[in-house]
Amino acid sequence: MKYYRLWVLAFLLKFIGSAWDASYHFKYLFEEYSIPHIVNTLGFVLGGYLLFKEWRRAQYMDQFSRNLITIGYVLFLIGIPLDFTYHIAYGIDLTTWSPTHFIYYIATGIMIFGVWRGYYLFTGDVKPDWKSMHTWFAMFLLECLMFPNMQQENGAISYDQYIHGKSIASQEILELISDPASQIFGGIPEWVYPIYSVLMVALLTVLIIRICRNFTIPVMAAVLYIFLRFVGKAIFAAVGYPTSYVPITLLLIPLCFFLFKKMNWLAGLTGSLAYFLVLFAIHKFDILITPPLELWELVPAVILGALVPAINALYKPHPALKKNKQLA
Repeated sequence: MKYYRLWVLAFLLKFIGSAWDASYHFKYLFEEYSIPHIVNTLGFVLGGYLLFKEWRRAQYMDQFSRNLITIGYVLFLIGIPLDFTYHIAYGIDLTTWSPTHFIYYIATGIMIFGVWRGYYLFTGDVKPDWKSMHTWFAMFLLECLMFPNMQQENGAISYDQYIHGKSIASQEILELISDPASQIFGGIPEWVYPIYSVLMVALLTVLIIRICRNFTIPVMAAVLYIFLRFVGKAIFAAVGYPTSYVPITLLLIPLCFFLFKKMNWLAGLTGSLAYFLVLFAIHKFDILITPPLELWELVPAVILGALVPAINALYKPHPALKKNKQLA
């Protein structure tokens, strides 16, 4: 298992570097060789070394898993010069939703999925359990899917500081801000963020339950993600970096599936409804500084939350496929 523990370390370094980078760019201008980029690169290099070992001598992965990870690495490497070119052409990023950033997200997601698939098959007949590394890989995939929302989550507190004249951003950053709300929140429509969150968390929860046949893993993955986000928030606050709103209500979606012990539309609807209403209450009563939110966004969010498990229920795998223990 040491091989897969090293993969956990590699993705954890990328997790730390990415979270640090999101905070960093709310304080300083874009820099190619910033410390967060270096930490992220260390994780990338460690993973590359582990992948190279598998190419030299296959020991821990099947060929398909190894090829998936390789595709992810190639895509990520293609994304690096494209992202630099994008920065040269358009200057500082306005959003984590830029086209070149999505190349990074897709590539990282493929890497995580490939490693997770390899681990799933490597463990053979051992039933997936939340105490195993399945929770870590599920958490890393959750973080990858949620990372685009970091613009708004970091923006929530940064915008509040800005409008109250307490911004901790560098003077260079402040001089570039001509449209505070749009630029701090990335220029993306506010309604995109909560709807995207519900869709991605519901999809991942259903995928994990379907593959692992375990309702606890997605819950614990969300708990681990939220815990690590709070740790990062505390550290950033201690060293004077911009902090973010931690999306604690995401936990309610997998939690409802766990309580229902079913993957049906009712569990999805209840989870997305609870997620949105609790978040709206936090926002409405100023319990925490949250991203902007409107009540009408509840409707599409709840519809999507209910549709994901309902559509999944319509898919019936071929009987022969049920015998194959595969991540697909």
